[in-house]
Amino acid sequence: MSEQNVNPPLPEWREANIEEVAEVNPSGKAVSVADDTEVTFLPMAAVEELTGNIDSSVRKLFGEVKKGYTRFRDGDVLFAKITPSMENGKVAVVRGLRNGIGCGSTEFHVLRPREGLDADYLRYFLVQSAFRQDAQRNMRGAVGQLRVPPAYMREAKIPVAPRDQQTEIVAKIDELFSQIDEGERALARVQKLVERYRQSLLKAAITGELTRDWRETNASNGQPPGESGEQLLQRILKARREAWVNSELEQMAAKSKQPKNDDWKKKYKLPEYKLSADLPDLPAGWAWSTLGQLFDVFVGGTPSRKEANYWSGYINWVSSGEVAFCRISETRETITELGLQKSAVRLHPPGTVLLAMIGEGKTRGQAAILDITAGHNQNAASIRVGDTPIPPEYIFWLLKFRYEAVRAMGQGGNQPALNGGLVKEIPVPLPPVAEAVEICERLEVSEAAIQAASDEVQRVGEKASALRQSVLNAAFSGVLNIATKSVAA
Repeated sequence: MSEQNVNPPLPEWREANIEEVAEVNPSGKAVSVADDTEVTFLPMAAVEELTGNIDSSVRKLFGEVKKGYTRFRDGDVLFAKITPSMENGKVAVVRGLRNGIGCGSTEFHVLRPREGLDADYLRYFLVQSAFRQDAQRNMRGAVGQLRVPPAYMREAKIPVAPRDQQTEIVAKIDELFSQIDEGERALARVQKLVERYRQSLLKAAITGELTRDWRETNASNGQPPGESGEQLLQRILKARREAWVNSELEQMAAKSKQPKNDDWKKKYKLPEYKLSADLPDLPAGWAWSTLGQLFDVFVGGTPSRKEANYWSGYINWVSSGEVAFCRISETRETITELGLQKSAVRLHPPGTVLLAMIGEGKTRGQAAILDITAGHNQNAASIRVGDTPIPPEYIFWLLKFRYEAVRAMGQGGNQPALNGGLVKEIPVPLPPVAEAVEICERLEVSEAAIQAASDEVQRVGEKASALRQSVLNAAFSGVLNIATKSVAA
């Protein structure tokens, strides 16, 4: 069954099936107290991945959880048997349980070490990536509900060191992992500093501080930036009204109608200007506006999934999950001309900025720039920035800076969401176009350096994770044991 190579690495070690050294899923009858006794309750979420840390703060009366849950006691090892928790390394030794007893998810295998086996030694063996990969190959069940069978856990091989050596090995692993932990904490601090710098840079950009020197240099050289933000706003509003008038005339012409007078133009509604009173002051030449004032904002749609002939065509279609602070030059799915006609999907040109409106994870509030013509689903809004002189990148950076604030605008119960009206209300500090271009150019250069630093931190973090597995591999190959003995000698 198992493909692992677990031959005894040293003469005094032996190979054993796990069931020889630990009870696998022992009967819950041995774990019982009075119904009114408090016990620890551990759902799957209470076990942290890889670290073995447990949130044991939840307590329930034994009578409430003795049926329908897995029972365990202090010193037992819990091994998540279901995907993806198993692959993610949810393995822990339970200690400090209320009254020494716990109940929890039925998706745990319980391993109770027999005399001669250290529980931490067993946990470290089980959390090895090599063991989990082998367990994954032996999972059974339906897709999405795959589980490691009890038989696999019983028959899996483990190299068993003498008891005193197990203690030494666990102590050495703890020591090395502690050093790795400190390194990872330092990396986390660096990553926070990188992100903090990114946010401060974006704030400087959308408040005008980033280009203060640019404005001062232009002023000293007698080179004004051209039209102000307010003048740009009025020009955009005028252009939007003219576009509406032309559209109305085209529709009348299509119906062979001629306007008798200009009364029909009164139907046009100027985009609302709804801004908070506590917005900060802007540099001279800038103006406050909103996305709804500056741009047409549309909500997308999805062709029926039941109609196969609506899908896999030549028309690009973006799902909100693809909107992830990026540029979109291709899409995971495409729709047909018929799918476009039979749905609320509207096509948008390059230069459109998409904003994800729904998602409790990281999705809601993320933005992307279309580099292609594409439609999108109803969980995203399209902001037609490309129809104006404003660089799409400027709105992209603005939304990136306002990510948390935009997410907080979401409404609803179980799954907070934005809507087209809320998107239109997002405030925009509007600089002259020339300054907006300068801001984007500076941000592009800085972001490349910031991302390089962030990528390096992530790369080193991945090395730290790999180093943990190397330590475990050395431990159960006898190498760590030999090294420990050499140091002692």
